[in-house]
Amino acid sequence: MVQKSIGLGLLSCLLSVCWAAPSGGAAGAPVLIGFDGAYGQKTNTAPQSIEWGIRAAMAEINAAGGVLNGRPLSLVTTDNKGVSVRGKDNFVELAGRQDLVAVLEGKYSPVSVEVLPDAHRLKVPLISVWGSADQITDHSYKPSYSFRVSLKDSWGVETMIKRLALKYKADKACVFLPNTSWGRSSEAVIRAKAGQYKVDFNVVRWYNWGDVSFVEPYRACLSAGSKALMFVGNEKEAALLLRDVASQPPQLRLPMVSHWGVSGGVLHELAGEYLGDVTFDVIQTFTFVKNNRPRAKYLGEWIRKNGGFQSFTDIPSPVGAAQAYDTVHLLAMAVNKAQSTQAVKVRDALEKLPAFEGAVRHYTQAFTSARHDALDASQVLFVKMDRLGRLIPIE
Repeated sequence: MVQKSIGLGLLSCLLSVCWAAPSGGAAGAPVLIGFDGAYGQKTNTAPQSIEWGIRAAMAEINAAGGVLNGRPLSLVTTDNKGVSVRGKDNFVELAGRQDLVAVLEGKYSPVSVEVLPDAHRLKVPLISVWGSADQITDHSYKPSYSFRVSLKDSWGVETMIKRLALKYKADKACVFLPNTSWGRSSEAVIRAKAGQYKVDFNVVRWYNWGDVSFVEPYRACLSAGSKALMFVGNEKEAALLLRDVASQPPQLRLPMVSHWGVSGGVLHELAGEYLGDVTFDVIQTFTFVKNNRPRAKYLGEWIRKNGGFQSFTDIPSPVGAAQAYDTVHLLAMAVNKAQSTQAVKVRDALEKLPAFEGAVRHYTQAFTSARHDALDASQVLFVKMDRLGRLIPIE
């Protein structure tokens, strides 16, 4: 199931950059990093973006000498198609490879949650570079082999609630949640935090992947007097929601605040003109726009050149690229600190890393024995998506 494509628009010659031994040093066996993404989801742009971030970091690290005194980093990818059972099989396959130090997990939180028992049974670090469900890092496994360089629902969803309250003055709101571990993670935050912001979620509707309409639950929102809507989901479901809301008279189109799964795909193609007819704010942790961090500039330029984009604003799913890029640098530091490719030693080293200036943030210490989440609420921003798919930061 190894995925051999390196993503949209990347040049095949880049493989030689990622696999070649550094100049001036003896060739060594590659140190492997796995990535299991939902490549088979046709509307999903997250895997390609994550892979760009991984490869940009690998190219940079390998050009500087690699790890462990001259060993190059190399990437092995698998396709879970967004299906948890495939994710479990893929993790086991990747974890069994010699010199593999960690497996990166992508956009689908339910896949990461499902893989947790295998990560701890096999003692191979699982690092989420997109999934936000609290359960990915909040669990009873000790020592923990799961890490995250990504948004976490406990503070991400709280920020969404805060936006409903302060930006849209919504004392009453409705929320649409997927019937998955991601939806349940979001619901737990709503129950814990909504009262603090005096937002009454008077309509909570659960939906399943593959549902074809939000008309009835949206009418329930209007009937209940909701002043805004929170949405947790991905691009396919978001396109349906935007269509159903845009079909209402302008005065009945509630402002919407959305979780970031919708930015991990071609929502602009699926929703078309509806994007311009509604208010739809999307949470993020990173943007290339007006970002003066040196590594963010490097990453944006690398992807722009190697992905064939005219502008960094054309790069899809930027959070995936940036978080994956920082993750690979942190992993390389852990491998060098451990002086080993043994996954157990790399896990231990991840908890003791020195400071690092990444694309997303400055990491004083990315992880500790008590905290396996590298980001926090200070990274949160909101964007709108235009009809070309560009994510534009908004106040």
